[in-house]
Amino acid sequence: MGIEHNTDIVPGEGKTNDVPLSSKAIASPTVGNSSFPLRFKRKYIDTRKLFHPTQEFLYFRFPKIELVNTMLSDVENEKSGHPPKAKCILKNWNVTQLISILNICSCCCASKLNPCYWWSLFCSWYLHALGKLFGCLGKGIAKHPFAVIAACILFVSFCSVGFIWFETENRTARLFIPQRSESINDLNTAEKYFRVKNRDEVILLVTSSNQSNVLAPVCLHEVFKVHRAIMTLPSYTEYCVTLSGDKARSVEDCMMINPLEFLQYKERNLDNKTLAQVQEALNNAYGNTSILTRNGRPIQFSFNRAFGGVSRQGGKITGARAIQLIYVIRDPEDEDASKKILLWEKTFLDKVISLVDTLSCFEVYYSSERSMDDAIAESSGSDITLVSITFSLMMTFACVMLGKFLNPLTGHSLLANAGVFAVALGILAGFGLAMWCHVPFVSLVGVLPFLVVGIGIDDMFILVDSLDRQPRDITTTDAIKTVMTHSGATITMTTMTDLVAFAVSTSTAFPAIRYFCIYAALTVTCAYLMTVTYFVAVMYFDLTRIRAGRRDCLPLCKASKPRDGSPAWDEPAPQLSNRVMKAWAKILTYPLTKAAVIILSMALLGAGIFGVTKVDETFDRKTLAKDDSYLKHFLAAQEKHFKLPIEVSIVITGEIDYGAESTQNEIRKLTTIVTNNKYYTFESVSWMDSFLRFANLTNNDTSGAEFLPVLKAFLRVPGFSYFSEDLRFSKDGTKLRASRVLGFIKPSSSSTFQKNAMLSLRKDITEMSKLDAFPITRPFIFFEQYAIISRDTIRNLLIAALAVLVITSPFLVDCTVAILVLFNFAALVCELFGLMMIWNVSLNSVSMINLVMAIGFAVDYSAHVAHAYVVSNKATPNERVVDAVSTLGASVFMGGFSTFLGVIVLAFAASEIFRIFFKMFLGIVILGLLHGLCILPVYLSLLCWRPVVVRPRSVPRVSRDEALSDREQPEEALQMEGLSKTESTASPKKKRHSMTEAGIPNEGAHDDGDKLINLESAAGSVSKPDSNVDDAMK
Repeated sequence: MGIEHNTDIVPGEGKTNDVPLSSKAIASPTVGNSSFPLRFKRKYIDTRKLFHPTQEFLYFRFPKIELVNTMLSDVENEKSGHPPKAKCILKNWNVTQLISILNICSCCCASKLNPCYWWSLFCSWYLHALGKLFGCLGKGIAKHPFAVIAACILFVSFCSVGFIWFETENRTARLFIPQRSESINDLNTAEKYFRVKNRDEVILLVTSSNQSNVLAPVCLHEVFKVHRAIMTLPSYTEYCVTLSGDKARSVEDCMMINPLEFLQYKERNLDNKTLAQVQEALNNAYGNTSILTRNGRPIQFSFNRAFGGVSRQGGKITGARAIQLIYVIRDPEDEDASKKILLWEKTFLDKVISLVDTLSCFEVYYSSERSMDDAIAESSGSDITLVSITFSLMMTFACVMLGKFLNPLTGHSLLANAGVFAVALGILAGFGLAMWCHVPFVSLVGVLPFLVVGIGIDDMFILVDSLDRQPRDITTTDAIKTVMTHSGATITMTTMTDLVAFAVSTSTAFPAIRYFCIYAALTVTCAYLMTVTYFVAVMYFDLTRIRAGRRDCLPLCKASKPRDGSPAWDEPAPQLSNRVMKAWAKILTYPLTKAAVIILSMALLGAGIFGVTKVDETFDRKTLAKDDSYLKHFLAAQEKHFKLPIEVSIVITGEIDYGAESTQNEIRKLTTIVTNNKYYTFESVSWMDSFLRFANLTNNDTSGAEFLPVLKAFLRVPGFSYFSEDLRFSKDGTKLRASRVLGFIKPSSSSTFQKNAMLSLRKDITEMSKLDAFPITRPFIFFEQYAIISRDTIRNLLIAALAVLVITSPFLVDCTVAILVLFNFAALVCELFGLMMIWNVSLNSVSMINLVMAIGFAVDYSAHVAHAYVVSNKATPNERVVDAVSTLGASVFMGGFSTFLGVIVLAFAASEIFRIFFKMFLGIVILGLLHGLCILPVYLSLLCWRPVVVRPRSVPRVSRDEALSDREQPEEALQMEGLSKTESTASPKKKRHSMTEAGIPNEGAHDDGDKLINLESAAGSVSKPDSNVDDAMK
């Protein structure tokens, strides 16, 4: 007989009309050493039980539970003639006792003025709605599994059509540089007047072990050999840059930086020359500013770019360890020209490679403008075989974990393979959809299969674990429905957090990250869809096989019967992993353990914060190339022998009067601004300074109309003619359109130094100069990322964290728990920065992806445990920790291990990018598991000791056999109801009871169409074995 409650009212809202409990009143479960039922008007409150749709009630605990029990015991003792299990009538309590009870229980009183009350209602409705939605989905799939599988295959086939539009993007300037940055805009503006977007084809010759000086005549003969080979390449004059800007008529018109300038490119000038004579010729050319090289400058301006490791004696150049030949090719204007130039550069590289073995004086290093793009393409394609290894590894892992080799019936080896296949279908569909949208494929995308397969396997484990918990006395369709009701929302939450983390990063200024995140978001979504459709349909067939008694690996054969005295094959057996986690959780409840964990967490957080302050932002281009790439060797050799100042052009544009004295002073002031900047050398090249000195020496007036004739006379002087490169006249030659001043950044490999050099000069010119001027050099486009990478990372982390908080909050219910989980995410990210410092991983576009993903992946390690803690039915915080960790700890650990297993092969990749992903994910997994299974439970027990209370929308009639577990009820108590123990627990004839056992809300179980609120089953992540509902209710 159910408990009547419809006439009751809440205390304080009206008078009470007591309705005595029936003679078959509930025997209240024991909490501590006392037991009591507590009944108010209109609201039935039991301090241990309230309605829950899976178990027909939800446990509530009070911080002062022992005091409540004592008070209630006192009330009972005062009422003579009433046994301890009788009713407690509200009107018979005195005012003091009532107020004390209400004060103690205020955290559980559902006041409509309390925001937490409304939040709890929303969480209940939301989770119940999700559970019902996924339950309907599971039921539909179970009824039409063949149609679902066919629809999935059709969907993947449709998406795969997108591979027709497969295109790659390997250009570094289009991937790792912010496309709308100030440097890009300035570079495009400067290109209208000066050649700043040229392509450099470089040959670097370093003396071999049998030579020590590149000036030795025998070595210079080999340099001539290399130079002639390049000059004879077909179409060289068609693509080379000239000083005039016109097409070259001969190779002599082509611009280059070449150490052979001091010999006038004539090999006969070396005939019969000694080393001393060569040294003398070089020093003479170096000191003569009237002799211009093919780049329009005197030799001394380009000397440090042509000769490396220079040795001097008495102020004279005596030798060098390396020389560099730079051939300048024009930047293509359209795609057709780009294809032709790329082909020519391929010819250039092939020619240099053919010369390597013919040179005895030098070790040859070489690079073309296309080399970086080629290196990116090679790094993404070289490790493609690792993908097949990963899938094979994950299939083996899934089969081992799900296949019960001693149990021929209930293993899931075939189902495990289907799960990995479902993930593969999702990856195929996600890639196809991205290509449908014409998103170019970039090298970073090659990492995705390793990541997504780990996520998909984790979802598969959750579904299969829930499947194994289903009782044997419900139909296959109901079992699938219950699995989706319990676990559908869980895997949806984890997928949504990963999806949000990727979606947030699509707004970044870095195209490579944007493309990667688009592919990642679509791939994760499609893998999730395949898991909740295709895999669930196959899961239905697997459960049908088990119910039919057929073997796992050989479903056409019947499984043999177990030995006499052995339990049935499908009898639930305790899991070793759960016992291990329970023992671990108990260790966490010890005071000394908690103190140690707190100290450890503080130390980790401190180290992480220190790492944040020390993280480097350098983007090392060598990380984009394979270990054995010729480009990587070239960059290393160039850094060793040619660590040079960076030339910066301060471009002056606009309609200004160059003949005005104020304008001339402002141009001269630019030189002072540059040289006074601490990041720049004291050297500069200013045409205005030289021009005014020339005018003073020749007594010429430089103001007004006299300015232009004097300037042209100045440029005709051999010693000053090279300044023509810094001036741009109008077509009719009547005015200056633009000019520039040159400064030089001090040599440094520090990204912070380079970033500050760019930003500080911009700021100085803006604040101190009245001219329309801006500094620009091609390296600025790479420095730009240093200026915005921190800002982009912080923004993406904050948005992703807030989005994840919004997604997980309804599952966590309690605001304190949600904030604690958020701080857990923040600590994990800080600690990743500390690992980055240890591993020498800089903050760049690659590591930024991992940092943002860390928030999404951390949900798998923290939110599940926190949610299990929130809805645990235990009385004390320590008991809730043990309950949460023992229930979900094994699943969380396996989720982390599967992610680690998915990326472990990246440790053996030839590409540094892939190895960075491995390092970062190793840190994410280790720190995530440490936080989720160690640090977070301790802090939950210390800071979130108060239980979460969710008021149901209505309270049903709860029958005795539904309210009490069969293990808690004594046999004689059951007989009082006229029920046997078997009837009270699992009567297949009672539809309502079977639905309750399956965790399916039974909306017909109470009057007026009361809806059931399912916090636990909708969340799914804390679903307990339905066959052990009694244990979960203790």
